[in-house]
Amino acid sequence: MKLSLNGKWKFAKLGTNDFKDAIVPGCNYLDLMRIGEIPDPFISTNEKKTYWVCEQDWEYKRRFKASEKLLAFDVIRLECDMLDTVCDIYINDILIGKGKNAYIKYCFDIKEALKLGENEIRIVFYSPINYAHEQKKLKDDNMPKGDSEGIAHIRKPACHFGWDWGPNLPPSGINRNIEIRAYNGAKIDEVFINQTHNDGCVLLDINVSIESFSDTYADYKISIIDPNGKRLKTFKGTATDGKCAESYEIENPELWWTRDLSNKKEQPLYTVETVILKDGKALDKQTKKIGLRTIELNREKDCFGNNFQFKINGAPLFIKGSNWIPPDSFIDRYTDERLEYDLEAIKFSNMNMIRIWAGGYYETDAFFDKCDRDGILLWQEFQFSCRPYPFFDNELLENVKAEVEYNVRRLRHHASLALWSGNNEIELLSYNWILNKKYINWTEKFFYNILPSWLGKLDSTTPYIPGSPCGTEHMKGYNSDSSGDTHLWQVWHGLQPLNYYRKRMTRFCSEFGFESLPDLKTIEIFAKPEDYSLTSEVFSAHQKCWNGNTKMVYYITSRFRLPKKFEDYIYLSQICQEECVRDATEHWRRNKGRCNGSMYWQQNDCWPVCSWAGMDYFGNYKALQYSARHFNAPITLSIEDSKQQIRIFGINDTLISVYSRVRIRLLGFDGREHYSYERKLTLVKLNNEIVFDVKVNDLAKKANLKSSFLVAELYIGDELTAQKTALFHKEKDLNFPKANIKKDIEICGDTAVIKLKSNSYVRFLQLYSKTNTTPFSDNFFDLIPNETKTVYQKIEEGKTKEDVEKDITLFSMVDIEPKGSRISDRLEMFKILASDKNYKSFFEQQKIPQ
Repeated sequence: MKLSLNGKWKFAKLGTNDFKDAIVPGCNYLDLMRIGEIPDPFISTNEKKTYWVCEQDWEYKRRFKASEKLLAFDVIRLECDMLDTVCDIYINDILIGKGKNAYIKYCFDIKEALKLGENEIRIVFYSPINYAHEQKKLKDDNMPKGDSEGIAHIRKPACHFGWDWGPNLPPSGINRNIEIRAYNGAKIDEVFINQTHNDGCVLLDINVSIESFSDTYADYKISIIDPNGKRLKTFKGTATDGKCAESYEIENPELWWTRDLSNKKEQPLYTVETVILKDGKALDKQTKKIGLRTIELNREKDCFGNNFQFKINGAPLFIKGSNWIPPDSFIDRYTDERLEYDLEAIKFSNMNMIRIWAGGYYETDAFFDKCDRDGILLWQEFQFSCRPYPFFDNELLENVKAEVEYNVRRLRHHASLALWSGNNEIELLSYNWILNKKYINWTEKFFYNILPSWLGKLDSTTPYIPGSPCGTEHMKGYNSDSSGDTHLWQVWHGLQPLNYYRKRMTRFCSEFGFESLPDLKTIEIFAKPEDYSLTSEVFSAHQKCWNGNTKMVYYITSRFRLPKKFEDYIYLSQICQEECVRDATEHWRRNKGRCNGSMYWQQNDCWPVCSWAGMDYFGNYKALQYSARHFNAPITLSIEDSKQQIRIFGINDTLISVYSRVRIRLLGFDGREHYSYERKLTLVKLNNEIVFDVKVNDLAKKANLKSSFLVAELYIGDELTAQKTALFHKEKDLNFPKANIKKDIEICGDTAVIKLKSNSYVRFLQLYSKTNTTPFSDNFFDLIPNETKTVYQKIEEGKTKEDVEKDITLFSMVDIEPKGSRISDRLEMFKILASDKNYKSFFEQQKIPQ
């Protein structure tokens, strides 16, 4: 029996008795916004104005009725999916439990506290920031003080206390569902399924733990159902000693693959359904969907050092993905519809893995379920990031152990789960507390001994690394190009050139990135036109990276003319971001085998902000999100260009070899063809190949390279599968002709079909919708002279052709009006580089690891 406690509650500052309406699931910030007592913290400079909320203690309460039917059950529990964070829970003024971890589902026995009829539940949440500061004092924490002082003592998302992309707004509240559940006889405690793959068959070992509330044994029924709904086997029996186990071998199984290795839109999932019964009546039921697959992380020594290569069902993978942060600072309002939208963006960009970062959450069952369905692997980190944790504190260690056990048991059956990672960047940043040996020693003890020993008893099949980046052993080899994964920030933090990463032969890059401004539609929400300046107070409040806005200016000036209009900064910052990530990813893909993964920072935002995200808080695709669709494509071309030569690579990351045709052309900006060559070849599965190798001097004999560009095209059958372009000089040194672009729009049902054709070359053409946040099928692309490009966009019902024509504008490189002279551009660039911190960082990052 269930009794939901979601819905209307009352809340007040503790001790005031001034109770106002609240909604659960929710948090104090959302409730205060809803009743108009605080402004939206995401708008203007309101973050600072609303910080006081986290410094208060808050009380939530509501009434509910307990019926005779409810009270007659053997066991009655209050089940809380997430309490954030430190709190006391009362029923009828009886303390029934305490919350101390936002990552655990709490279950409290409450039968003795209930009474027939009306009851009251109260939850008192204590200020997270005050708690963290108090714990630092109580536990004799001698780590340096700072804005996030003491937060290692509270098991709550670290990013709630601010990050270099996120606000300092630590909420308190009842997150996710809260309900009363009643049980008779027994309930299922856990269903653990182990797979053994051998000779084309998969053996399932199913172990069920049962919690019994009586002296009699419960019966069980375990059914195994194939992806098409066919019942393969049903086991029946009686559980003894609270356990039951069955095994079943599946012949000719349908294997689970990643999206790029499968030609299926959805991956096959088998169902294991467990029911426990008494006298033929179901007492409890649990259903798990599993994908049949093996996952490995190859870290063997090779001629380059130590590998870092994922394999699925024995097939090597090149990982193409991004890093996932909490999608909202107030996670309660993140909907399943938005989750579906965000995962569509990940699929759109041809990613096969997402790294769930260690300063946020263990992701939800719904997130994992959808990735199981879509064939997207998940790198799940334990929630420890960027600071030392006092694991020598037994109270904290026990708290963490419960957190690990709960989340590993919850997630371990998912086919999408590819890796457990111990932490984010703790070893990398350990030099900051290198004199505090106690923390250094306990970091090694916990992540290299304690945590893997816990994990070995819970999930022995999913790979584990102590942290990211990882090396060969504790404090050795981390962030090295010869072993493990790397976090590379020489571009951006180190002000190295946009194409710097071509110098890096990393084994696997799990973090690198570049900041850009969000979409103008997003900026219009948090700022007013008078704030549209990178130096305004509002934009400074929505830029959390030190000197971030000036770094964007620095990089824009390194390749483009500095623009006069603010809107052009948005466009150029997104182009710089896209070009940096694209160039690095294609370089590492060309060197597949030595490098085996590229995951950029970051996929998403938690509020409207200038950041490294490829998609802003409101779901608007930046140039990076569109470009990733092409540079991550399973079968594609890649251009490796230098001043001396141009190489065209064919890349095939699939399990099928394909017969193809590759054509290269040297075209003038006016469309005139100066050179063309075509080759037919088979792109071998899971392989790269140099298709063309051309000397730039030879091309220079055929055309003026300051008014020409190279285009490479891959055809499979008659279909144009990939098209890549390259210039021979930086855009700021070229004079692009003013193009006459013909735009023809048709409405087909709920889709606008946009056909574009130009009389001359168009660089980085952006289609911009003033009102529609639905992404285009392609954007920020080069338009080849006299060739038609067709783009699609979903539109609202009732929209006419005229509506769409008015809504969509076109913009490209040639439309930018320079702010000043080329000399003033250079002076601005030098001025930014010469500032103390930038100058030091630039030279620190010159050295490239062997």
